[in-house]
Formats: sequence, structure tokens, C-alpha cells
Amino acid sequence: MDSSAQIRAAATKLFASHGYEGVSLQRIADEVGVAKQTLLYHYPSKETLRRAVIEQVFAHWRSTLPQILQAVTSGHRRFTALTEELIRFFTADRDRARLLARELLDDPAGMQRLMVENLRPWLMLVTEYVREGQRIGLVRADVDPEPYVLHVVVQVVATVASLPTVAMAAAKEGASLHDAEQRHLAELVRLTRTALFTR
Repeated sequence: MDSSAQIRAAATKLFASHGYEGVSLQRIADEVGVAKQTLLYHYPSKETLRRAVIEQVFAHWRSTLPQILQAVTSGHRRFTALTEELIRFFTADRDRARLLARELLDDPAGMQRLMVENLRPWLMLVTEYVREGQRIGLVRADVDPEPYVLHVVVQVVATVASLPTVAMAAAKEGASLHDAEQRHLAELVRLTRTALFTR
């Protein structure tokens, strides 16, 4: 991994744990083991680094989701494939979910703007898929497509970001951590699916 990628990875982890305001550039440089000047060579400001970290999370969706939408044509299977990929991506590195959850809490208007800016092309693809489902009666007529998609993303982010705490509480009652997490994720999929489909 090159220095730029190492800096982004460390910033993701630290911003997720302590928030943007709670982390200095020096601390990120120390985490990577580089001089602050090296960090500033790659990212001239803390805000530039913040945007690069968030952009990296969104870049995955711009490339992956159009592929899923093209590869899977059935309404229910397409929904399942999209939701599973969303969950897989955030559970693969929970700092991604924690980072976005913190950003949503710290700067909701700015984060929504960044989400729409970065995700508009695939957001339009998914909302068109929802509208097509409404035309054929597969999707509930009262679903507002764009807010629905944004709410699903926020629900997945919030669920994955809070899973360790929720699962630990369930594990104290005798369930395994893995089983507790899987139950919460399965319920998330059920809720988002029920809110979308007519049958």
C-alpha cells in the first residue's frame, strides 16, 4: 500500500473513532509513521483528506452498483443483490460505516450533499428501478424512490456502525456474537424489503 492509501486508511480509522474535529493531522501522520510534511504533500489540508476518505467510500458504489443493476434483472433478486452488497461492503470494514455515521451526525446537511453529489448516477439508476417496479405493481405506489434509497443507505450505515454494541448485549443473554449480528442484519433486510414491495 502506498503512502497516500496508508494515510487514507489511518484517517478513516481515526475519523471513525474520534470524529473529524477530534483528530489532528499530526496524529494521522504518527499513526502511519510518516512526517506531517509527507501527509501534507499528499493531502494539502485536513479537509482535503476528509473529502478523499469519504470519496473512497463512495467510489465503490459508483463502480459496483451499476454492474449489479445490469447483471441482475429480477426485481426481488436485484433488491437482494443491492442490499447484500451494501451490507457486505460496510461489514467488511466497519470503520466505513462508523465514519459515515459520525459524518451524518456531525454535519447532516453537508453529508447529505456529499452523498447526493457522489452517488447521483447510481442513485438515479436505483430510483428508476423503483419507479419501474411501481409501474408494474411490484413496488408500493406510496414509496418516494430517492428518499427511500437514501434512507436505506443511512439504515445500513447506522445498523452496521452500532452492531458491535447491539450484538454484545445479545451475546450477554446467551446468543453468539455472530448469530446476534446476523439476526439484526436479516431484520434490516426484511424491513427495507417490506417497505418497498407489494408482495
